[in-house]
Amino acid sequence: MKTFVADSNYHQFYVADRIAEPDAPVEWTEDDVAAHHVTLSNISALSPESDIDARITSCGPNDEPMEFPDPIDYEVRVTIECPSRSVGIYGWPWELEDEYEIGTTSCDILFRAFLTAFKDEEKDYYYVHVTPKDG
Repeated sequence: MKTFVADSNYHQFYVADRIAEPDAPVEWTEDDVAAHHVTLSNISALSPESDIDARITSCGPNDEPMEFPDPIDYEVRVTIECPSRSVGIYGWPWELEDEYEIGTTSCDILFRAFLTAFKDEEKDYYYVHVTPKDG
C-alpha cells in the first residue's frame, strides 16, 4: 500500500502496463466523462474530480482491500491487459507513483472516489486497488 499525491492535469491519472507504457486516451465522450474513465487494452485513464492534484491510496495484489470512513461518491471497475505482468500507477504525464508485479497478463482495477464535493478545499481523495485477473 502506498499513499501519494499525483499530478492529475486534465482530470486524469493512469494505471497501465509498465513496459508498454501505451499512449493515454485522448478522445473522451460525454459518457466517458460521466463514467470517470477511458480504458483501452493496456491502460486505464482514471478521472478524479481535481485537475491539479489527486490524493491517492493504492493497493496491490498482496495488500488487504481498504475501507474508508467516508461514503463512496463513485466507483469504477475495469480490466486491462498487462503482457509484462507489471502494472504502474502514473500521474500526468507518465510520472510513476507506484508499481506492482501481478503474475498474470491482465488485472482488475478498482477505483473509488471520496469527498468529491470538497475538491476545492483539497479534501477529496481516491483509492486504487490492482489485483491479478485470475487471482
